[in-house]
This record gives sequence, structure tokens and C-alpha cells, in this order.
Amino acid sequence: MAEYRVDMRDIKFVLNEVLGLDNICNLPKYVESGADADMLNDMIDQAYKMAKEVVAPINKESDEIGAQYVKESATVTTPESFKAVYQTYIENGWGATTNDPEYGGMGMPEILNTAAGEIFTGACTSFSMLPGLTKSAANVISTFGSDYLKNKYLEKMLTGEWAGTMCLTEPGAGSDVGASKTTAVPVEGKEGWYKINGVKSFISFGDHDLTDQIIHLVLARTPDAPPGTKGIGLFIVPKLNINDDLSLGGANDVICGGIEHKMGIHGSPTATLNFGENDNCYGELIGDKYEGIKYMFLMMNEERLMVGMQGLALGSTAYQSALQFAQERVQGSDIRKFSDPTAPKVTIINHPDVRRMLMIQKAYCEAMRALLYRTAYYIDMGHGSEDEKDRKKYMGYVELLTPICKAYCTDTALRVTDLAVQTHGGFGFCQEYPAEQCMRDVKITAIYEGTNGIQALDLLGRKMAMKGGSVLMNFIMMLNGVLDKLDKNAATADMSKKIRAGKAKLDAIIMKFMQLGKQKSMEAFVPLINACDLLEMFGDVICGIYLVEEAAIAADKLEAIYKEKGAEDDKAKRGVVKESSEAKYYFSKVQTAKYYADNLIQRTLWREAAIMNLDTSIMENVFPELV
Repeated sequence: MAEYRVDMRDIKFVLNEVLGLDNICNLPKYVESGADADMLNDMIDQAYKMAKEVVAPINKESDEIGAQYVKESATVTTPESFKAVYQTYIENGWGATTNDPEYGGMGMPEILNTAAGEIFTGACTSFSMLPGLTKSAANVISTFGSDYLKNKYLEKMLTGEWAGTMCLTEPGAGSDVGASKTTAVPVEGKEGWYKINGVKSFISFGDHDLTDQIIHLVLARTPDAPPGTKGIGLFIVPKLNINDDLSLGGANDVICGGIEHKMGIHGSPTATLNFGENDNCYGELIGDKYEGIKYMFLMMNEERLMVGMQGLALGSTAYQSALQFAQERVQGSDIRKFSDPTAPKVTIINHPDVRRMLMIQKAYCEAMRALLYRTAYYIDMGHGSEDEKDRKKYMGYVELLTPICKAYCTDTALRVTDLAVQTHGGFGFCQEYPAEQCMRDVKITAIYEGTNGIQALDLLGRKMAMKGGSVLMNFIMMLNGVLDKLDKNAATADMSKKIRAGKAKLDAIIMKFMQLGKQKSMEAFVPLINACDLLEMFGDVICGIYLVEEAAIAADKLEAIYKEKGAEDDKAKRGVVKESSEAKYYFSKVQTAKYYADNLIQRTLWREAAIMNLDTSIMENVFPELV
């Protein structure tokens, strides 16, 4: 069994040498919270230590035993090992790193949450979901709730004593939130209280035994509400009633009707919840009774970024396992001596096809990390910049990138885990190695929190059109500025040229879609048919630019090492790379970006060619029934 490994060197490179933790920590918001680069680096080291020693060991039990539904009591149990790990996790403050210190949070930057999230999620995805959900639910209450609601709920949620969920999906209304039938009827004489009735399905950690109390955020419709999403309110519905002194009372008529039997993430219970089955379920309204979907979108968008991070974590875990296996597995001789039966056997990392698979995995893992960490950086700059114009600019970038982070990273992660399984050969198909579980666990990330098809439509229909398209244009201009700098760098000029060619194809598709959107012919369907391809192109281009930007930094650091070592010719430089771990890292960083520019960005060329066919046959085709 491969041990849990994380590419800490690349994490630290992105945080410190690319983004610069000092740039974030020097913002007044984080100066006030006491954050500094040394502290954040130390916390990330501690996260890795805890993930490796405490969290990763429960992953096998999480998968093999999983969550169990107890029909007699209508409750859910998690694997026994979860309980002690959960207590250790919350006692160390990991459930509330970015939340308001006034209510028990640390007030740390989002970039810490993203890096630590990658580390913990890769160790055991099922386990890490609960504190992530609670954190996001608390953020909704903190942002939109009254002082009364904040004082009542936040501290116990942020300390992990109470858990939180998001209750959006219903059996007859999956992605169509406006079709929600759950009702909320005002309670006479109790202002702000409503009687809740309805069924919510696919609720992650909707019931469990890790905390006594669970705070459900429930979308429901009041009697006078208009149809559609504009008529939905958001309600806090606790599993147990809460006394005036915040002690727990009796049940609040929230009954778990069962949990799903799933392909992966077995340790995370996915529950069906019946609210008000006995007409005795009560909840408190958050804000305006018609603004619930707006409030919930704060949590949904946080969760979408978290799901993108889940993709990165599982892809990276699978890649690290494949890399370790390839470095240790001896099979076959060197390809140049394959016809010689007496030739010594070599580890499979020496075989060209294995190296190809590993290189694709490495490139995509670093690409996902670059995208997600950069988005977290934009969040911190958007929250912490003193200039209002800058805050709006950065938060606009975050909104634009959110569907890309979610969909691109999760689709890409599935490719990575597929290649990781393939790298293991027959062992990859067996449970002895973690790649097969990573592949099973990661598939859901393309589905929940809005399927990737919905993310593509969100990008196409909403995010690209924000503020008359000005957010998109500002972002593209920023990318152009980065490419202009990379064009002038001898180490990255050729890579930049190839990424720019891919970007030109993306630009052409964006312009074409704008034209087609105005038509009334069948060709108006072309943008909708190809929305997922557009999102993939966006992800490929943005990641390519970020990777080449990282390569420019790495190339400078590598040249400095060569100079320090007195290595002037190619032979001497190869010797330095062989002997120095830092030189090896920087050299590999440059070569990975080069591989991406030479190979992976080329996907944009054939995608553009296919889209420009303007084919609408899938809308006209028929799918005969089987007989």
C-alpha cells in the first residue's frame, strides 16, 4: 500500500514564490488577524503532518465500512475511527480557519484554507467534507443573518460542536431549484419562525453521529411566494430544538429516511431528509423571505470551489501513488535493449509510455493547483484590498473563475485518476493501491454542487456576460498582459507563443458565440451544445498561462543555482540538476510547462475546429427506443 504523499514543494512554490504570502498577509484585514507568511507556512506543515499521521489512516475504513443507516432509529453512523479524528481536527482549529474571529474563527486568508484543504482532502475526502460544509453554512449565517442568529449559531458551529449542511435538492427538483416544493408557513405569534414541511435529497452529512446537533440550511417557499427561484426563502432548521441557554432540547421533526449507496465517498453519508413528517418541524428565517437563493449561492459558490479542490486533491493523491509505484515497480528491460533477454530489468518509470502518462498527470495536477490557488489569492485580495475598485475587480475574477475551477478541475482530475490507475497496470484495478478509490471518489465531483454541464452554461450565460461583459474583457486583458511579459522572457518565449495560439482559438470561439446568440436559426443552439467545450478551452488556456508564468520564475531560480555552482555548459548544468533537489525541482517545473505548451494546449486547436463546424445534428437526431 502506497503511503499518503503530497507535493509539498509545489504547494510551497506556488504560495511563496509565485503568489507571495506576504502580499496577502500585508493587507490590513490579515495584519489585524495576526497572519504572517511564516505562520501560514508552519500551519501548512502542521496540516500535512496531521493529514499523514491522523487523517490518512482512516481512509481505508472510510471506503470499506462507510456510513451506515440504522433503520430502527432512522439515524446514521460513520466509521468508528472518524470520531477521534474529528475531535482532533476541530480542536486544532481546522474547521474555522477563515471565519470571523468574533465567533470562534481564525480570520486567516482563503489561501490557507485552500492549501490545507488540498492536503486534508487528499488524505480522506469523505471525512473532510463535513467541516467544509459547516464552515460554508456558518459563512451564510455570518453574512446574511441577524446579530441574534449569529450569536445563537455561529460559535458552536465554528468550534465544531455543531455541524452544518446545505439542503437544496429535492426528489422531483434536482438542478431545477425553482421547482422546489418544500414549504415554510409562518408561526403565529413567533416572528421569524416558520413551520417547515418537505423532503430534501442528496444531502451530504444530512445525518451522522459526529456531532449531537446539525444545523440545516433549508430552501423553502412561503405561502404567498411567487413561482420560480425568486420566491424561495432560506431557513435555519436545527436537528434538535435549542433552549434559551443554547442547550439542546428534543427532536425537531427532521427525520433521515435513508442514505444512498454510492460509487465512492462511502464514508460521507448522502441522506434523504424528511422535514415535518409529523407536522412539528420549525425553522428560523434568514433575511428576506424571497432572497433565499441569493443567500444560498454564497454557500454554493464556496462549495463549488471546494469541489474543484477535491478534484485536485484526489488527482494529486492518485498521481503521487502512480509516481511512487513507477519508481519502485521493476518490469521489463530498457526499451533500447528490449530484444536482449539477458538485459537487466528496470523500474517502469524508464518506459516511454509510463513516462508519458506520468507527465500528463503531473502537468494537470500542477495546472489545477495553479488555477485554484490563484483563485483563492483573488478572493483574499478581493476581501482585503483597501481600494474598492480593486476589490470589485478581484471578486469579479472569482465569479468568472468559479465555474471553471469546479468543472475544469473535476473533469481533469478524472482523467488524472484514470491515468494513475493505468500506470499501476493490473494493480491499479485492485484495492491494494489508492488510485482506484481516488477514481471512484472523484467522479461525484463532476456531478454535485451543480453538474459540470450546468457550470458550463453558467459560464456561458451568466459569468461571461457580467456587467455587460466588462469582467470577462478585463480578465482577458490581464491575461494578455501576462503573455506580453512571457513573450519577452527567453526562457518562456516559445511556450508563450504556443499558449497564445491556443488563446487566439478561445477568443475566436467567444466572438463566434456572441454572434450566434443573436440568431434565431438552429445555429443559435451551437453555443449551448458546445458550452462544455468552451469551458474546457478556457481552463486549458488559463492554466497554460499560469504554468508558463510559474516556469518563468522557476527558470530564473534555476539560473541562479547554476551561477552559484559555476555551471556554464550543458554537461555541468545536468550535473547540478542531478545533485541538487532544488535545481531538480525548478528544472522539472520548466519542463512540465514546456510539455503542457507543446502538447496539452493543442486541445484548443481541435476543439475550435470542431465547434466552427456549427453542427446542430444532435438537436435534430432521434434516439430510437430499444425493443
